[in-house]
Amino acid sequence: MPSFFDVVASHAAADPDRLALITEQDGTRTYAELTARAAAVGAALHRTLGVEPGSRICIWAVNRPEWVESYLAAGAVQLATVAANPEWTDNEAAYVLEHSESAVVICDADLAARAVALAGRLPGLRRVVALAADDGAAPPEGVDSYEDLIAGAGPDPRSAFPTGDAPPGSFLMYTSGTSTGRPKAVVARPTATSMAIDYQAMFGLNASDRAIVVTPFFHGNGFGGVTSALAYGASAVFPRRFSARRFWPLVDRHRPTYLMTLAPIVNILLGQPPGWHERTHAFRVLIVLGAARGAPLIEERFGAPVIDWYGMTEAGMGTYTRLDEPRKVGSAGRPFPGSGMVILKDGVEAEPGEIGEVVFRRESLGFEGYLKDDEANQAALDEQYFHTGDLGYFDDDGYFFFVDRLKDIVRRGGENISSMEVEAALRSHPDIAEAAVVGKPDPVLGERVVAFVRLAEGLDALADPDAVRAHVADQLAPFKVPEALYVVDELPRTPTGKVQKFQLRQSLPST
Repeated sequence: MPSFFDVVASHAAADPDRLALITEQDGTRTYAELTARAAAVGAALHRTLGVEPGSRICIWAVNRPEWVESYLAAGAVQLATVAANPEWTDNEAAYVLEHSESAVVICDADLAARAVALAGRLPGLRRVVALAADDGAAPPEGVDSYEDLIAGAGPDPRSAFPTGDAPPGSFLMYTSGTSTGRPKAVVARPTATSMAIDYQAMFGLNASDRAIVVTPFFHGNGFGGVTSALAYGASAVFPRRFSARRFWPLVDRHRPTYLMTLAPIVNILLGQPPGWHERTHAFRVLIVLGAARGAPLIEERFGAPVIDWYGMTEAGMGTYTRLDEPRKVGSAGRPFPGSGMVILKDGVEAEPGEIGEVVFRRESLGFEGYLKDDEANQAALDEQYFHTGDLGYFDDDGYFFFVDRLKDIVRRGGENISSMEVEAALRSHPDIAEAAVVGKPDPVLGERVVAFVRLAEGLDALADPDAVRAHVADQLAPFKVPEALYVVDELPRTPTGKVQKFQLRQSLPST
């Protein structure tokens, strides 16, 4: 199996001067430059640092060209890549580095000293490699310079690549921990090439396109956005970190033809004052995971068609909305061929309209399982299916509708209540900006419905909680109305905007 490095190298051979990467702060990389630097990094990892095929390296950095180079390099020399969040605390990073048994960490300059300290606690972490600092400062003692390793790779770095039949390295992404707080390591097979073929077929993308990717590369959406663009020879534009203030000027400067991102990012953009950039862009499509009911509003505001889709790190893309078919508001579209997505109810495939668990047939997965987590694997994987823990249904026309996470269903007195449904009713009240609904344990009913709310701008307190509850009661059955409203300044979120409901459950008062 060719590595993703081989795929990118084929584009470099065909059109070496085509731009592969365009960044806000770090310049550009042509396909030839990207391939040459990635080859040098691969040679340095294998020959200079002595990392053997089958080992793992960790990339602990913001979005930058070196992130992509390191990923390409790892696959070329048969290493697995571990993606780390640069916002992690030392304890969080230590857990991932130890759990993944990473031999090398490639990190931003401002993380190098912390990485060295962690290496002192983790005997398996042998080397720390620092990316170039913005101020040109040398890395601290005991840290290898990324640029020095490239410079020392020699005139023919590919001669240092290992030979043999070992497959290209896999890719490890740690889940966000929204349900338990402890991330699981998703071991993904290298599927960027097949993903690009799917994207071309579904979205009509090609080598003349230019993507803008604003989600972090350690997240499947950001990683998939940049690698899929490279897989079909297109260009990827990205900032180090997302900024709503700088987003439209970046779009205006580099003229991307499509956006790939998550609904929380687009919601932030929707919350900004309208500007002239929003109607002078070159977007021909906005690909937004989780857009669902918000798609018409996004299209009206930004003047470009929206493709919504449903998927996850473990299973990839399950459904998407086709531009040549009618949209059903609230639906994430229909399955694309080969997704293997099924709705199960009581162990059998559900009829249209029946709510059940979303599962994927195992043969369709690019997912090998969770690293060192037998309990999670046994819970999620059986002989036939990967169980997502999501609830949804297909309608009579085959359109998919997401209902809720199984963990986020509130089970009150024998009734299953969708937290998303109650949250939507709460947000429709003018005093409520955001809401998160959870179940509070109850010895009689099992759970009671409670909500955490962030107030609309300018409000310091909820003047009349009963009025808010009455507002919900006008829309929903009485048993769905929250019995308590807890006002918070902010809802706890992951770096990609998901609400961490486990933290809210932990904060519930005992009485």
